[in-house]
Amino acid sequence: MSGGTMHDQIAMLTHQCFNNLTTRVQHSLLGRKILAAIIMKRGDDDLGTTVSLGTGNRCVKGEELSLKGETVNDCHAEIISRRCFIRFLYSELLKYNPEAPADSLFVSAQDNRLQIKPGITFHLYISTAPCGDGALFDKSCSEPPTMEGDESHHPLFENPKQGKLRTKVENGEGTIPVESSDIVPTWDGIQHGERLRTMSCSDKILRWNVLGLQGALLSHFIHPVYLSSITLGYLYSHGHLARAVCCRMSRDGDELRAALPYPYILNHPLIGRVSVYDSTRQTGKTKESSVNWSLPDGAEVEILDGTKGKVDGPQLDVSRVSKSNLYGLFRQLCTKVGRLDLLALASYSEAKEAASDFQNARSLFFKALEQMNYGNWIQKPAEEKSFMQSEV
Repeated sequence: MSGGTMHDQIAMLTHQCFNNLTTRVQHSLLGRKILAAIIMKRGDDDLGTTVSLGTGNRCVKGEELSLKGETVNDCHAEIISRRCFIRFLYSELLKYNPEAPADSLFVSAQDNRLQIKPGITFHLYISTAPCGDGALFDKSCSEPPTMEGDESHHPLFENPKQGKLRTKVENGEGTIPVESSDIVPTWDGIQHGERLRTMSCSDKILRWNVLGLQGALLSHFIHPVYLSSITLGYLYSHGHLARAVCCRMSRDGDELRAALPYPYILNHPLIGRVSVYDSTRQTGKTKESSVNWSLPDGAEVEILDGTKGKVDGPQLDVSRVSKSNLYGLFRQLCTKVGRLDLLALASYSEAKEAASDFQNARSLFFKALEQMNYGNWIQKPAEEKSFMQSEV
């Protein structure tokens, strides 16, 4: 592609990959394409490769939560693409051979873990603004593409509502602010009809810019993996997106960044929008379906019912991006590298808790959100993460 910006290239790769993967899928199953993907570049001259992709705009209803880690709670496109990216990282780690490091994405870090090789970068594309803080502006705020060469962030802080944590509406669209009270969701409360609260996509991307894309389990093996850029297709406001995805954590200075333990940072990715966006705004309700794909899946897409968090179909099979399946990959990796200490831990939640530097960074992040009056991060009930490895 010539003449386009880096953001145009990222968008083009995403749409090409999606179209190639879904040519044989019945169009009505795909729903409206809120599309997100993560692109890997091996150096500045590499145009990039799509390594994970997701579509969708739904969360599960409370009654669909699973005690066995079998439900995908959040089927918004960017969340699905990140879960698929975790599958991609597992597949690369399971292939890693310390005798042939040239073939790998990873190099050894100084603390017996691995880190992404210098020059390899990851780029997030989303076809529209992430729900929550990054989408809270009206049409008059939408700005033209920033000037080529200006890569600094200019976050907007115009009123006290901006920056606040927000949750997705159960089984609907849009977000509502987190109330200031300490809400502790309980399993039995949700089973009896209490609304299920799922953090907005803007808030989750903010979290990835502090804790990395890899999550707690993979941080036993690798350093945090951060995004180098975020590209939007539609509904882009530089000032609002910059605030939402990173700059709200540095509104009051450098305190969080200074407190984070090595190797965690407050990451400020390059942000921008495509310069040519041919899609007209799609109105009306989105479909419930959610497509997911990761590079190791070859040509095979999986389609979920986003309100159920399971594979769309009469069987309602467990998704490959569910907690239980990602935990299975974690245990495969522990076996491969001889981490008997991690295999001995009784449950998914214990394996996450054992990632001490990740948990320390996470606590600092949550504390900073509260201190800056953005609200409390609402988690799913503890029971939802207490499952053991299934006997598969």
